[in-house]
Amino acid sequence: MKTLEWLPAALFSLALAGSASLSQAQTAQDYIVNQFDDGVGGGLWGANYGTAPMIIEYDATQDRGPGANPGAMKCTIDFNLCSNNVQRDFERVMGATLDLTKYTKVHFSVKVDTNSSHLSDWGGGAFGNMRFHVRKSDWSGDSNIGKDDATSQQWVGSDAYGTWKDYAVAIDQTTALATKAQTGILGIDIWSGWGSCAAPIGHTNTVVFWMDNIWFEFNTNTAPIPPPMVGLKKAGLSGVQITLDTNGDQYQRDAISTPSGGGPYHWTGQGSYPVSYSMTIADFPDLHSHTNFEAHMYLINKDTAPNGNETYGGADWNVPDIFILRIENNYNATNTPAYDVLAQIQLKTNLPNANPPNDAIHRPAIVHGTTAVGTWTLTFADSTHATLTGPGITTNFTLSAEVVTNNFSPAASFMQFGMFKNDVPNDGHNNQAHGTYSQVAFTGAVAPFSDNFNGPTLTNIYAWRKTSDGAVQYVTPGTAWFLDWTLPANGFNPQSAPALTGPWSAAGNTSTYQSAGKVHAMIPGAALPAGNSTFFRLIHRPFTKLQVLMPGEMSAPNTVSGKTGTPGAQTSTVPFNVTVNAVDSVWNIVASSDTVHITSSEGTATLPADAALVLGTKTFSVTLNASGSWTVTATDVTDGTKTANTGTAVTIP
Repeated sequence: MKTLEWLPAALFSLALAGSASLSQAQTAQDYIVNQFDDGVGGGLWGANYGTAPMIIEYDATQDRGPGANPGAMKCTIDFNLCSNNVQRDFERVMGATLDLTKYTKVHFSVKVDTNSSHLSDWGGGAFGNMRFHVRKSDWSGDSNIGKDDATSQQWVGSDAYGTWKDYAVAIDQTTALATKAQTGILGIDIWSGWGSCAAPIGHTNTVVFWMDNIWFEFNTNTAPIPPPMVGLKKAGLSGVQITLDTNGDQYQRDAISTPSGGGPYHWTGQGSYPVSYSMTIADFPDLHSHTNFEAHMYLINKDTAPNGNETYGGADWNVPDIFILRIENNYNATNTPAYDVLAQIQLKTNLPNANPPNDAIHRPAIVHGTTAVGTWTLTFADSTHATLTGPGITTNFTLSAEVVTNNFSPAASFMQFGMFKNDVPNDGHNNQAHGTYSQVAFTGAVAPFSDNFNGPTLTNIYAWRKTSDGAVQYVTPGTAWFLDWTLPANGFNPQSAPALTGPWSAAGNTSTYQSAGKVHAMIPGAALPAGNSTFFRLIHRPFTKLQVLMPGEMSAPNTVSGKTGTPGAQTSTVPFNVTVNAVDSVWNIVASSDTVHITSSEGTATLPADAALVLGTKTFSVTLNASGSWTVTATDVTDGTKTANTGTAVTIP
């Protein structure tokens, strides 16, 4: 869902101009999604997420062409703010899995019914934004067509009412490249508006529109893709690092959410007092250059969250009942000092799609400090009396007993610990800013937790969920450097060496993630070469096939067979290890996390479960149970284009 802060920003930063898709002649290399001239039209499309009821049907009376027969997809969506029906996404599985890195634009045509709803107020009577996104064929890896929400959208203006208009959205090739290289599903998201039931903004009733001639334009530009650029920066403190990377969203929020089914976390449901909530901020953006950047704790009534969504970052706006602790970099020219840290307790009751009112009931505590770094603790002595402490500050506050009883006593609740870009001037000054949590805790008697994030993974103690796989990262203890490189970078892999002359080997990064047009890799200190210096490079070695090494064999890159040694005989019913490597065309090991499936020519063999490669390699335990000469085969189940490999036969006496 999109919030109040996001949509106006999109309005004022629209860079996508409608272009005449029919003036661009389709070629044999273009991919046609739908021309709706086959009599079934919208039958291949279906509603996905969102609450607004939608009807998709074929309409033979409407047509934009250029199909052989008339027809268009008719879409009817009932937006109703009073019922919180404010969003609808609809998608279709395409007939082929596309590599969208080979296409430049998605073209489409829209016509809006003249009797359809218009956007009110700021919308100027327009229809609004349509956001295009894609998924992999297995319904994973959702990503925008453009670089971010703003560049993935097309604004459909008032001129589309009663008239066909042709549009094109450019495909950005620097973000979520893995998703766009394996696209099987195309989705379109429409968000209607905000405000309150009594004072709605945007669409508040039925919209009817037609779509036709949806297709992807093939990239005929044959210029070579420039090589990626490499960067290196010192890693911050370990913990949950949240980097706000969606440059087009000035109000981006991301967080970790408590485990599914956990709680209750409300102080009133613990059976005894005191009850406390705390979060330790290990690092935070500079106060002067990153004003308004915020850390927060949300305590949310799940039964009032839209669709019960516990991993949606914008709960402070959308959820009607929420309790908030927020810490933000503050600037006020009339104060002394002008720059400080502002800590607030805020709450909302029965107020969806709005900020907490600015009064003593809904903002019962407001204090100023000098730093956000440190531990912030909220302690309830009883249901209405609490104390907020932080670095150098302490304040007491009282809540309304009626508000607590009516709105903050449900059994179903969840918590989020997150960061908020909060770029009020929308000038990008908080792009790529990040904060890190080194500990979060809750001392309630029913569902206590305390996590200092010092294990091998984010979920080593509690099953924390992320609101974003790109923005929310777990920085493991011992991480020394962040190595990053720009996209596209297909087939490039990082290496390190103690000197420019080598010897070069895999960089040893523990994990990678994509954000803001780059791949980011965490390099642990233990993976650095011995000595006082380390050099990093990217080398173009695309993963093309698997390699199976039996006991007694070793990898030998750049040779015909790719291995040396001879496997020895094995014993029936006794397990032995098989090594599987992801390799390039000449058997160099390539970093990959693809999942591998093991089979054997011995039909009664005891075989391991599918497992993911780690930095391009994985050891599997295999047991052969019958006498004879048998082989073991590894197959990539993540990417069927990678060539499977069968190991050298071994003998069972």
